[in-house]
Amino acid sequence: MFSAERQHPVAAVSKVLDIIKGNFISLLLLLFVTSGESMVSLFGILSVLGVLLVSGVLSWLRFTYSVVDGELRIEQGVLVRKNIYLSKERIQVIDIKAGILQRMFGLVEVEVKTAGSSSKAAKISAISLEKAEQLKASLRTSHKEETLDREQEETELKRIELSARDLVVTSFTSGSFGIALSIIGTLFSQLDQVLSEEEMLYYLERIIPASLSTNMVLYSIVLVVLLSWLLSFLGTLIKYFGFTLRVSNKDLIIRQGLFEQRQLTIPFNRIQAIQIKEGLLRQPLGYASIILESAGYGEKEGNSTTLYPLIRKSKVQEFLQEVVPEFANPVFQSKPPRRALRRYLFRMILVSMIVIIPAWFYLPYGEYAISLLLPAILLGYAQYRDAAIGTSKDALTIRSRDFARTTAIIQIKRIQRVSLKQNPIQKHRDLVNFIVTVASGSQGRSFDIRELEEATAGRYFNWVSPDDIPQVATDAETHEPEFPET
Repeated sequence: MFSAERQHPVAAVSKVLDIIKGNFISLLLLLFVTSGESMVSLFGILSVLGVLLVSGVLSWLRFTYSVVDGELRIEQGVLVRKNIYLSKERIQVIDIKAGILQRMFGLVEVEVKTAGSSSKAAKISAISLEKAEQLKASLRTSHKEETLDREQEETELKRIELSARDLVVTSFTSGSFGIALSIIGTLFSQLDQVLSEEEMLYYLERIIPASLSTNMVLYSIVLVVLLSWLLSFLGTLIKYFGFTLRVSNKDLIIRQGLFEQRQLTIPFNRIQAIQIKEGLLRQPLGYASIILESAGYGEKEGNSTTLYPLIRKSKVQEFLQEVVPEFANPVFQSKPPRRALRRYLFRMILVSMIVIIPAWFYLPYGEYAISLLLPAILLGYAQYRDAAIGTSKDALTIRSRDFARTTAIIQIKRIQRVSLKQNPIQKHRDLVNFIVTVASGSQGRSFDIRELEEATAGRYFNWVSPDDIPQVATDAETHEPEFPET
């Protein structure tokens, strides 16, 4: 029993910040629209802040949470009441984290996730850590489990911390460069909201002709790339600051974050697959990151969690043996046949031409885009060279590459679905795509190897898929397995 309580008053401020965060672009545009008249702009800003503050206070007053008969009850809403009732049998995970605002007042935020949901089902924005732990304890699935937990207390077996040096290397080699680049592109696309048409024409006519040259274009590209990399570096540094992995006899406990400290607890029996990811920058340096896929638990909607952000490739097997031994020692036995190389190369050439052709005709110096063709061919060859699949006694290993090389280790008992897909061109060449899916997020997580020999894929298909796993064979024959013992 947990009687109805309100959050800490800081929750009102947290609500205001959430509204600003969710409507940041709209508020920014409103500010630009009213920027011509100083009094109008000031009145608009004060009015918006006043409305947000009143909304935050009313939301805090109308928000209560309680636990009654093993059920979490949240009542909220200012004009329209919204009641959330979550039985503890449905609750999969309770995350406790602390952002800057919560840490200033010694508070935490609680997120509750339910079975079959990849996003949070309920959130309590500001309560004390003591109350959060009490709430978590009261929502355990049963009294029997609670008694068992007392008898078998969680024992920490190992603690691994990311060093300051490795944190910097992680940030330098982050794969989120493309995300940062897209953010910058979006900001540039909004220039018409900041500059009037006359101002833009002025800059185009007066400034650009006087300094436009091949060197200036190259300098501009370099500047955008460096700015994107800097944003990626800072974002990764903030995310993984203070990263600590604790291994207990029951769970993996991950703690990370500079401004928002977050702790994730992932039971071993929820781990579906492990990925060893080698990015384009990390692979030449001999580094990789380790990602886990889990059912109902994770740091983002896909239920993917960074198990360890940076590790020497030579130490990966030792790490897996100590932390998740059932996923150690991946085995490779088969690769796509030589005739599949043409399809890997053609696929990447086609993708590059989609970029090259419009750039050639519509962009200044667009003819330089033809230089993308060689990297595309090299990437296609790397995808062919790295593709591999194999089995051990109770695990399937699939290695593939988009930009980063990914090795997925999947427990056979965790596979939800296995399928073969084949288009008419592949059928003519006796090639097929082999795909397995595990439970992770609302849609599951799939791993595939393309252009595998049809007979080889058929053997893996039959070996992996027992009667209780859904099977899909699309225009591809399957054959009885004849695997070497491993």
